[in-house]
Amino acid sequence: MNNRLYKLMNWPEIEEIIYSDGHDPHRILGAHKVGNSVLIQTFRPDYAEVKVVSSDGKTYKMDLEDDAGFYAALLPYKAGFSYHYVLVDQTGKETVSHDPYVYEPLITREDCIKFSSGMHDTIYDKLGAHMMKRDGVEGVNFAVWAPDAARVSVIGDFNNWDGRIHQMRRVDESGIYELFIPDVTEGQEYQFECKTRGGEIFLRPDPYATRTKDYKAEVSVVAAAPSYKWDDKAWMTQRKTYDKTGSALSIVELSLDGFAQTAFEDNEDVTYAALAARVIHYVKANGFNAIELLPVCEHDEIHKFDVNSFYAIKGEYGTAADFMDFINACHKEGIRVILDWTATYFPKRDYGLSYFDGHALYEYEDPGKGTQPGTHRLIFDYGRKQVTNFLYANALYLLKEFHIDGLRITDISKVLYLDYDRKPGEWTPNIYGGYENLEAVEFMRELTQKVNQLDQGILLITKETACWPHLTDTVEEGGLGFDYKWNNGWSHDCLEYMKYDPIFRGQHHNELTFSMMYSYTEKFILALSHEDVGGYPFLKEMMPGDDDQKESNVRLILAYMMVHPGKKMLYHGRNAVSMERGLQMENFIYKLNMMYFDHPALYELDDVTDGFEWINSMAADLCMLAFVRKSSKDEEELLVVMNMAGVEREFRVGVNHDGRYEEILNTDAKDFGGSGVVNDRKIEAELIEADGRKYSVPVKLAPLSLAVFSYIPYTDKEKKIRKIREEAHEKKIAEQEKSRSLLLSKHEKEEARMLAELKAKYEKELAQQQKAIEEKYDKIEEERIFAIVSDAAIEKLAETGTNEDGSKKGASDKKAPKKAVKKVTKKSTITKFPEGKDVKKPAAKKSTSKKTSSSKSSKKKDTGDKA
Repeated sequence: MNNRLYKLMNWPEIEEIIYSDGHDPHRILGAHKVGNSVLIQTFRPDYAEVKVVSSDGKTYKMDLEDDAGFYAALLPYKAGFSYHYVLVDQTGKETVSHDPYVYEPLITREDCIKFSSGMHDTIYDKLGAHMMKRDGVEGVNFAVWAPDAARVSVIGDFNNWDGRIHQMRRVDESGIYELFIPDVTEGQEYQFECKTRGGEIFLRPDPYATRTKDYKAEVSVVAAAPSYKWDDKAWMTQRKTYDKTGSALSIVELSLDGFAQTAFEDNEDVTYAALAARVIHYVKANGFNAIELLPVCEHDEIHKFDVNSFYAIKGEYGTAADFMDFINACHKEGIRVILDWTATYFPKRDYGLSYFDGHALYEYEDPGKGTQPGTHRLIFDYGRKQVTNFLYANALYLLKEFHIDGLRITDISKVLYLDYDRKPGEWTPNIYGGYENLEAVEFMRELTQKVNQLDQGILLITKETACWPHLTDTVEEGGLGFDYKWNNGWSHDCLEYMKYDPIFRGQHHNELTFSMMYSYTEKFILALSHEDVGGYPFLKEMMPGDDDQKESNVRLILAYMMVHPGKKMLYHGRNAVSMERGLQMENFIYKLNMMYFDHPALYELDDVTDGFEWINSMAADLCMLAFVRKSSKDEEELLVVMNMAGVEREFRVGVNHDGRYEEILNTDAKDFGGSGVVNDRKIEAELIEADGRKYSVPVKLAPLSLAVFSYIPYTDKEKKIRKIREEAHEKKIAEQEKSRSLLLSKHEKEEARMLAELKAKYEKELAQQQKAIEEKYDKIEEERIFAIVSDAAIEKLAETGTNEDGSKKGASDKKAPKKAVKKVTKKSTITKFPEGKDVKKPAAKKSTSKKTSSSKSSKKKDTGDKA
């Protein structure tokens, strides 16, 4: 020990170095001028001896001032003095090393202010590990943000993972630590060792690392900035003027891991170059014009959306430059590349971003905001500017450095709503007492604005399942500024409908039509994504019926997606189907895409009501739909007819225009694996009203099928001929109507005459019947009255000798001889009395007074006869 040297040393501060408790090691370590000398100090507990070699070639052995490994040397000072170390290990092996503590920080105060304000769009050029040369010395500049750490060190295979050796300097109060370590080279592994104020020590990877040891990203790897020569200038130029609303966009969602597995099974190389060839072949064979890649940054093997390193492209298939070549190859084939980007959460790990510096740093400290209920995921703290800066910069890094054409942000409902999937009492309201996460809203708006400032042609897509309004309106209009939103309502309702047996589909008809009720509230992408179907085999298994019916249902829903308003996306998956079925399905999807691209009616007016018109949406009992898709030109109109029933049907469908209608796609075509029930001839519109329209066409459809018809207007000559025929037809109809009217009038008159005759005859017969009935009952009445007269009354008349008129019997006998009484002209009846005697009686009389009068007249007549 050198006593003079010992006295010059600041031992309290040296203790900070030895015990790794400080945040400014440059105050002690390195070279410091002391009078006419220079004091050089270093802490290398991993070496047995340290020498200093000055710029003039002289070598000085450093004194071991502390057994822990603290070395010091006092050398003469000269202008332009520089030096390096020679480190000697226990075996005597010497290693040349440069002192990291002679370099000033590269991160400026301006960088810190911009970062703390969330405005440093290229912070990834400052934080992380960057290879560079300083003062002629090659090395790596390390920087990390850890504001709550008491000390941060760089550890790696270059210092035996010893956190005491390369302790970092805190740049300022922003919490950034920085250290340039000479002689570190590409490919060396490293981590950050953090020590809390409580003395707890833990390891963390580099959040800004561009390469990691493996998918876990627990250990970072030093990587040189890729130097790639792009060959897509024409693509990038035309992208700036891309029409996001009026262009056709058909995306296939795929995972590079799936293609890699197929390549591995085929004993082929699994590199980005090989994957590019496979992906491009698939995309071209199926007719898509864009791909959406599931996360390509280092992620969990099972949960692919659990990204472990946001700046590191998956290294299993190659370097960042290799992935750039993948993108370049796609652009040369006219294929747009979109990335799934998880800016809403990150996985909770013992390593990684969670509790990065011993406290909640990238996530909310409040569990009511910082965790996704029921998952192992943490929500980014959008209220912390350094965190949002991390995310903004990450998006811009991918877009600028890799020429990515778009980002699809995972479900933002979980961050926009503070109460999403939480029970009362489990969430914290915002400052106004509401359930909106105002910080997340601001982040989304700022993100979309930054991306649009970079390039108007970049696509920003999101998934949102809780109906947050105005997602695709511009920020100036009060929206969030996204270009498209997945239409999860459409995919859910359609898949639920298709799961039903056709017999029961009529009861759920509105599930197929409901999407048009809100189709224009946002700019939508119709997505049958990995979340919905998981690929063709899974989609097929959802469908009812036998194998052929399942196939028919799959073709039906895919075709419906293509003709429904909205951009398109279909998940690839790995097809577990026979070669024949696979080729038929590939052919079908290709034809769907070609039809989509060739007909502006299917995409030009997606977002305005003029692009769609129902023809028949009410035929639930028939499981039938008919509608038209329109563009800015009438002649480009398409007619779509669907038969979701399990039986073949023929429909008469109303059309908007007179002309011919040619079937351009039928899902039941034999080329697609169908039965071949198609409309193979052009159909002329007929002047027959249907669906509230003047003209109509007859259409036949196989079970579970969809047909699309293009409208072919007549030529001027055909229109003249058509007009002549229509006029003749109208005159014929008019004359037929007139003839029918005259005949009907004649019929009505004849019918009236016949009815009058029948009525008279009926009334006559009725009168006769009524008269006969009256006589019948008058007769019965007289009989019943006469029946009242008994045998006793007759005998009494005989005994008293009184005639019926009350005169004495025999009075007339004395005057003249007895004559026979003149026979009464009235009819008599024989009445059977109880005693069995037959008594002749006159016909019934209507009253007794009449009877008395008749008796008197009869008596007078008798008298006259006697005279």
